[in-house]
Parts: sequence; structure tokens; C-alpha cells
Amino acid sequence: MIKTHTNQEIQNFQPKCLGGEGYKPRYIAVSATGFVLPCCWLDRPDDFDNIMKDKKVSPLFDKKLHIDNNDTIEDIVSSSPWQKFMRELTEKPEESSSICLKMCTTSENPHRKQERW
Repeated sequence: MIKTHTNQEIQNFQPKCLGGEGYKPRYIAVSATGFVLPCCWLDRPDDFDNIMKDKKVSPLFDKKLHIDNNDTIEDIVSSSPWQKFMRELTEKPEESSSICLKMCTTSENPHRKQERW
């Protein structure tokens, strides 16, 4: 079942990997299985089956994007799947992964932790 996001969710969507309002951009994550991901929320072993069902996220786990199959991290983050994923965060947030929308909405998000450096 595909979840339809509310206008409020879209309006309050601030991807932390891009450095939303009041946040520094977060750094990429490297999973224990050797994949480079925009953030750690996409690498949850306890929910991996559901993550792989997410058609927005699963392309980031393509074997071609495994660190062993690339010369540099730049090769991975400049790949088509990565660029499409990041572009949708900014240009089409309503089409972003439901994981991103769940974890990167503002104060209504129960998983939100505010960090100040």
C-alpha cells in the first residue's frame, strides 16, 4: 500500500541530509554491508525488508553501487540512482521515500532529535 502524504507533511519536510532550516547537513552513511546511503535511517537492519520494498530507496542498494565495485565514493554519489534520489528530495518532495518523509519532518516527528553544535 502506498501512503499518500499530507500537505502538512510535505510543508514540514526538511531533509536532514540536505541541511534543513536550522540544521547542518548530515554526512552520508556507509552501511555495514558496504553501501553508501544519504543517511543512517535508510540502513536499518531491523526493518530491511520494508526498506527494500521502498522503490525510492532500493536502487541505492544496487550491487553496482557497492563500495567494492567503485573506485571512489564520488563515483557512487554521482550515479544516476543517487542523483535521482537527491533530486526528488528537493524538487518533488511529495514523491520522496516515505522513510524520508517520516524521519525528516519537523516538530511533529516523534523520531526527531534536535542537535545543536
